[in-house]
Amino acid sequence: MLKEIVLAALVSLSPSEKKAFNSLQSRLKKNGYDISQYVNDPRFGIYRFEKKGKKSVNYADTNQSWYMRADSLEKCADFIEENYHWLKKTQEKHGPSPEWLTSLFELETNRGQYTGEFPLIVAFASVYIDRPDRRNEFYKYMNDFLDLFSDTTDNIIFPKDIFEVKGSWAGAFGICQAMPDKIKKYGARADGDGDGLCNLMTLPDAAEFTGFFLDDLGFDENAARAIQRYNHVDKFYGSAITKHSNSLKKIMERRSRIPPMKINSLPELPQIYSKPEKYNVLMDMKPVAIQPPVKHTLFNRRIGKR
Repeated sequence: MLKEIVLAALVSLSPSEKKAFNSLQSRLKKNGYDISQYVNDPRFGIYRFEKKGKKSVNYADTNQSWYMRADSLEKCADFIEENYHWLKKTQEKHGPSPEWLTSLFELETNRGQYTGEFPLIVAFASVYIDRPDRRNEFYKYMNDFLDLFSDTTDNIIFPKDIFEVKGSWAGAFGICQAMPDKIKKYGARADGDGDGLCNLMTLPDAAEFTGFFLDDLGFDENAARAIQRYNHVDKFYGSAITKHSNSLKKIMERRSRIPPMKINSLPELPQIYSKPEKYNVLMDMKPVAIQPPVKHTLFNRRIGKR
């Protein structure tokens, strides 16, 4: 959802840009990656980007952004209730609360509803050409991405067609908007649902990935600073997520005071988690049903009809 730049047009390269692109191909070829098969594909093209303006958007300001709107916060609260199992599991292992994680996913991808439409191979090449000051950085991203795409040993899931591996204008991928260097670092371990695979388009694995990343960024020592470093390009990023997560926490506290609805049967339990056979859901539910503390009522509410 963060947009530093907007798509302008598919462009013809100038002589200097052609030279830069040839240099990129040569550098990749030295590392064993001949991308000519992709360049010759009719789906490949170089895009030029334009900055939206000098002023950065303050996502915590409701006059500038949708992010802090009441309806957005309520949808995020619904998201927490629907995915509490996975979010809580990540919190127990890494520290970030369901509110922190949800606020981050909301700002990055609208909770996974918009993960980007650029083929990553196109995004990296386009930014490489359009931003001379970032060419070494995006050469590395392109090389790391090709490493990941061609390596099947780490069980990191991508679509088989390279042009279907899509993300942001800068090549960030998945619900958590991960860059290739971070996917190489954490991807093999980011198996939140225990199926032996890492698919960053699924919430359990994206949450686990984010947990590892925030661990390294020092979340336990300074949560707000770690969140800001997660996406350091935007100066308002950390403050916006902090404000959003605090507001979301208040909503969840308010919701938790609503008496749980009576559960007569559990016909829809297999649909709650993507892999219910790996979890004894009924055993998880029984203590919740008989214990009075308010913090447990979320489990009851998200199963019963409102």
